[in-house]
This record gives sequence, structure tokens and C-alpha cells, in this order.
Amino acid sequence: MSDVDLDRLASAYEHRPPSSSSIGRAEQAGLRLTPGARILDAGGGPGNHSAVWERQGHDPVLLDPSMTMLIGSRDRGVTGVRATAQAMPFHPRLFALVWFHLSIHYGDWMASVDEALRVIDGDGRIEIWTLGPDHYEHSFLTSWFPSIAVIDGARFPDPDKVTTYLENRVARVSVTHPIEAVVRTAGEWIPAIEAGFVSTLQLLSEDERRSGIEAIRRRYRDPSEQIAYELRFTRIVADGASP
Repeated sequence: MSDVDLDRLASAYEHRPPSSSSIGRAEQAGLRLTPGARILDAGGGPGNHSAVWERQGHDPVLLDPSMTMLIGSRDRGVTGVRATAQAMPFHPRLFALVWFHLSIHYGDWMASVDEALRVIDGDGRIEIWTLGPDHYEHSFLTSWFPSIAVIDGARFPDPDKVTTYLENRVARVSVTHPIEAVVRTAGEWIPAIEAGFVSTLQLLSEDERRSGIEAIRRRYRDPSEQIAYELRFTRIVADGASP
């Protein structure tokens, strides 16, 4: 499987503005912390969530391997560090929260969790938002691009395995399954798909990508027609996360 081009993905993020639900998730996480808390936004892309925590008076650091992503975050006043989650360039026990929002599947997830455990404060929290088979095997995109289920099945770690891995290392682990309802027009959706606003789209064969887009265009001829779909998350929270 080819690697995802993160700089190309960053360019496509203009078609992926953060939803009110996404911003709300970050706000709620920040409200649980004391003012001025250090937060690590691991694989945070353009820094949408880090910007929320900055406004709340916290001290967020955006960690991402893409310089294009980090450059985009500067406009939000966010401190960015270019590195991977598997090799975090920080001292131990530095952060009150380590946050993975749709990023734990980039690279070796166990190494990412080990690094999060190393840099988290003894009373801190690791919070992982990811996707499991209940989402990608039945998602809107999978209905048009069937290979997505196979590709994401290989990319995303099994949420149960992530949970078990954490349960063997931390005091408390909880799992929930939030669902976000999304409605976008065809005029928004089709250009977003063409731009590759979801990283898995980069990994499709050119034939499947082309035929899927053509099928969507035939189905949604009116650009104002609304398309409703769901994001079925798995949220894994580890408290008292010092090993």
C-alpha cells in the first residue's frame, strides 16, 4: 500500500472545514482541564482543535509530520512541532492531555500509544477518536468506493485491541461510540472527493476512483441536493495514564 501524501491532504482540507461537532469535542476536552494545561494535539493537521484550546487559555502543541499542515496552523496562533507520534520530541510527563483525533492510524499505533504514555502527566488523560469496522464497512464513501472497507480495515487499528493495550498500562479506560450526523450538498461533496479530502481516497486505484466519482455525479446531478451520512466514532479515554 502506498503512503499517504500529507501535504496533498493538507491542500484538500479546504474541502474539510471542521464541523461544529468536531469543535465541540475539543471544547469539552479543554473544559475538563485546569487553565493553562499543556495539551499535545498528536497528528492534529491544520490545528483546528489546538486553536480551540488556545482560546480557552491552555498551552497546546500541535505535532504533525507535514510542514504544510504546520504552516497552515500558524495563522491560528498555534505552536507546531514537526515530528511523528511514534517519536515525540518531548520530555516525560509533560502534558495533561494527549489527543489523537482520527490520527492514531498513521504509523505504528502501539508506538504512538507508548509515546503518549511516556509524555503524559501521571494524572493526565489520553483521548483517542478513531474509526472501526462499524463505520468504514458501511460508510457513504464505501458505498461508492468498495475498496475503502479493505484499505481502512488494514490502516485503522482494531479499537478493541487499542483498548486492551491501554487497559494493561493505565488506571482507567472507557469506551464510547458517538455518532455525528453530517449533511452536505452534492456541490460540496463531489469537489471534496475529487480533491481527496479523506486520506484513504489517495490509496484507491485510479480506475476505482474515476468510476466512483462518475457514479456519484450521475446520481447527484443537482449540486444543491443534500447528502446525509453518519460518522460512527469509537472514543477511547485513558485516565491516570502514567505507566
